[in-house]
Amino acid sequence: MTSTGFYKERRADRAAERLADREDAAARRTEDRKDADAERRRKAADRRERDERKAKARRARAAKVAKLTGWVQADPARAFVRLVQTCSIVPAVVSQVGALTGAGVGELLAGLLAAMLEGAAWALVAMGSKAEGERSTRTYRVGAWTAALVAAAINFSHGRQEYAAHTWVAVVLGLSSLVAVWLTDLQTHGGRGPTKTEKKLAAERAAHTKRRAQHHPEVLAVAERLLSANPFGALHPDDAWRVAWQFAEGIEVTGVTADLIAGQLKAQARVSEVSAPPAMPVDWDPEMPPDPFLTDEEGVYRRAFPEALEEASRRSSDGPLALDGKGLQGSRRGPEAAVPAPQKQAPGNGRQVADERPLVPEDLAQVRVLADLLAGTGQGLSVKKIRDLLHCRSDYAVRLRNAVEAERSGRDDDGGELAGTR
Repeated sequence: MTSTGFYKERRADRAAERLADREDAAARRTEDRKDADAERRRKAADRRERDERKAKARRARAAKVAKLTGWVQADPARAFVRLVQTCSIVPAVVSQVGALTGAGVGELLAGLLAAMLEGAAWALVAMGSKAEGERSTRTYRVGAWTAALVAAAINFSHGRQEYAAHTWVAVVLGLSSLVAVWLTDLQTHGGRGPTKTEKKLAAERAAHTKRRAQHHPEVLAVAERLLSANPFGALHPDDAWRVAWQFAEGIEVTGVTADLIAGQLKAQARVSEVSAPPAMPVDWDPEMPPDPFLTDEEGVYRRAFPEALEEASRRSSDGPLALDGKGLQGSRRGPEAAVPAPQKQAPGNGRQVADERPLVPEDLAQVRVLADLLAGTGQGLSVKKIRDLLHCRSDYAVRLRNAVEAERSGRDDDGGELAGTR
């Protein structure tokens, strides 16, 4: 073997060794990571187990506390009443036993008698509570208060003898037989009566029933017959009234009668009569004062109001011809300068045809009504007011005004335009 081959083989062996070392190191790192992950999972499981044990212990303690104090939290009023009852009954029994033994009664007999008095009061209170809502509790309540008053009188008398210098002590001993009965009576029977809202509602219902009987006796009679014909409770009184109204008045809507409908129709007719525009015949031609511009031979009005005439001429499609053929130009340069009306050359025959649409009869009727209203206020019929009324073009408004003014002055120049559409 040559030296060159030896060195090559040695380098290959060293490279293989280094590769094996790297692989071993990677395997060790992988194993270490796996061991670390397993250790972390084990510790996490241990922590969860400890937390669960602690939570279970806390729940157990809370359950024990709730078992002991849950009845207090559920009904604090009842819990405090029970506390006051205990603190009231014990001193009352002890005081009665002392009063009986002081009178020469044996201890056993004194205890039995004291239990009889206090027990009788409490037994009657319990019986009255059981009878609540089913039958009258007056007898039980009177008996309970009678027994409590007898026991209170005994305790008060004993307190005056034992504590003669302190009369208030005797009063407290007497109250020890009354306070517990009083609180239990309030808890058992108090607060079950109707509230102010319920009383007010009942009064309003009674008043409503009374008004029904006064205003609608016929319907009430039918409703009562329906209620008596059906099994008790099978038909609600309001449902019976609704059906009775249909039979008695012939209308499904409760409260509506034929007289009310007739009054409504009459009122609607009056409203329609007042709001409708006054009927006016087409050929009605009242006397109107002559148009000063039509009779102004010398051009006085045209020279007095040049701006107004120029504005009217500009708004009209006929231009200066809207002012009876003269216009503003005619007032300045004479009749020979009047501008002729715009016309179109008809194709074919060479005749001149005015470019005008027929006037709508409904528009003429509205303009006549407008002219009458303006005449009543002393105003004249203008193109602007016709445009505001009909929302039309100025040239169409001018033609409507000219037509109405022609009717008023007795002319019938536009008679052939009274039919058609805009």
